[in-house]
Amino acid sequence: MKFVPNIPRNMQNSVRHKEGITVYEEFSAPDPLCIRLSGRGGQGIILGGVIIAQAAMYDGLFVVHTQSYGPEARLGSSKSEVVVSRFEIAFPEVIHADVFLCLSSEAYLKYHKAISPRAVSVIDDLIVAEDGFPSEIFLPLRRTARNLDNEMTANIVGIGALTGLAHIAQPVSVEKAIREWVKPEFRDVNLRALEAGLNLVPHSAMTSG
Repeated sequence: MKFVPNIPRNMQNSVRHKEGITVYEEFSAPDPLCIRLSGRGGQGIILGGVIIAQAAMYDGLFVVHTQSYGPEARLGSSKSEVVVSRFEIAFPEVIHADVFLCLSSEAYLKYHKAISPRAVSVIDDLIVAEDGFPSEIFLPLRRTARNLDNEMTANIVGIGALTGLAHIAQPVSVEKAIREWVKPEFRDVNLRALEAGLNLVPHSAMTSG
């Protein structure tokens, strides 16, 4: 199966990959599934990893979550990694990500090559990528968050897109994790961000697999 991201009409020109193609093959998730979220400090990368890990646990899967701290997380690129499996996880480290989300140029330069050959890579479309891979999917993550009047929700927009494209967890489980981990005053906008991210992906992608 092949599909084209369901981008709002006013954002369609932003969906691109290195060779200008916007058609992608269906993703078949390996087991274990290695997920890496990346960005700069303040973009909610750590929280994003927590939400994915919690959602996978709601789905009854084994999970290991690791994250970066310290000066790097505050000033430069940061990452949050989740390993998900139906079985007990023997090796908790992510070497080559099967699923990759990137929200900043610094993180892109540092992490985008450490992926598996058939990885789903979702990159914010404001990032200029000069040496990327043909399979990279550029989506308007931050611009979608701005349309919600809260750019801080770009991480959740990205998680919504990953949920549709890579089936990292059931959407209802991601929603439940957001309700658990996001402060009450920010829950509504983050739930709308999740829906917006899912809406960047065609229905055929979310119902396959």
